[in-house]
Amino acid sequence: MIYLLLTWLASPLLWLRAALRRSSVNNRILVIQTAKIGDFVATTPVFRALRRRLPEVEIVALLHPVNVPLAKGLDSIDRIIALPKQGFKGWAGKRWLLELLGEGYDGVLILSPNLTNLLVPFWAGVPKRVSVLADRRQGSSRLAWPFLTYGEPHRRGQLFRETALRAIAGLGIKVDAVLLALPNEVRGAESGQAKLNAWSPICQRPLVGFGLGAGNRMKALDAAQVAALAGQIVNHTPATLVLIGTDADRAAAETVLAQLPAGRAIDTTGQWGLDELPVLLGALDCFVGVDSGATYMADALGVPVVDFMGPADADDQRPIGCRAVVIRSAEPCAPCSHAFDAPYSCHLGTRACIANMPIAAVVQAVETILVSRNSVAEYRQ
Repeated sequence: MIYLLLTWLASPLLWLRAALRRSSVNNRILVIQTAKIGDFVATTPVFRALRRRLPEVEIVALLHPVNVPLAKGLDSIDRIIALPKQGFKGWAGKRWLLELLGEGYDGVLILSPNLTNLLVPFWAGVPKRVSVLADRRQGSSRLAWPFLTYGEPHRRGQLFRETALRAIAGLGIKVDAVLLALPNEVRGAESGQAKLNAWSPICQRPLVGFGLGAGNRMKALDAAQVAALAGQIVNHTPATLVLIGTDADRAAAETVLAQLPAGRAIDTTGQWGLDELPVLLGALDCFVGVDSGATYMADALGVPVVDFMGPADADDQRPIGCRAVVIRSAEPCAPCSHAFDAPYSCHLGTRACIANMPIAAVVQAVETILVSRNSVAEYRQ
């Protein structure tokens, strides 16, 4: 709060400094997107829109370190900067951002707003200070909104990706239907293709990817649900399950493998780098999982997905592919996780939205997708 108070006290001089640096051109823009994988994938159209409308501009992305491997595959980003481990905490974090902006930026686009990244661009005298505006948990950050040159409010019922795209109007870009329709984007590293070539010949299609975990563990299924859902998919379809997750999901994968007939599942947990994972996901006939980064990556690749949202608000963010099936929790407490308010524990202590996942509906959605792709008929012959 002290930084906010000091900013208001010094604001006349800071506004004068920013006015003297005012520029009608964009030579270098910093995009601050420090959220996790799913949120990053959902806002990749912002980078594409900037590249399309400002082709000569240097686009710099300040990202959560986990997203750096994915960002390296995008032609729309010229330079990637990883958020330090300590983030923006304390004076050290603010000074780090201030020094970064001291390199000279004509605009800052904030997709992950907090008090620090709302204030520091004003301190640095960046001419165009643009941000999405939170609709929840605004706190003292709301008192920093006057220091922006443009703010785009996130509205209930509007996908966050649309809010993020509309915000670029603050950089002098006309936002039209073409930009709003830009798809999400991910690309896989070439090393992933070698891994895919090594095991794909032994797999019986159709291939159904099964995401075992989630970055926010509150959204993740428990071991019993993972086993039950895997068993039901194998019983009702001829699919080979491709178990996808990190090292933390290996125990769940081993449980699934132990209960299924031989050859009906393949464990890839912890074996694919994030930059390689799009290659694996792109080879699938269907992907099923909770609201997680892998789900959004598969959707961006055009793979049909079945996404059980659990606590997540599908009005804020969801898969947008034409073959995506989004299943919302029927619990009265859901959704409780939103774009600007994403708890990491259940406030009721029950995780009812996850515990009561409609397994039959998820399996039926997988069956329908496979039939629509003629996969079941083809592979039963």
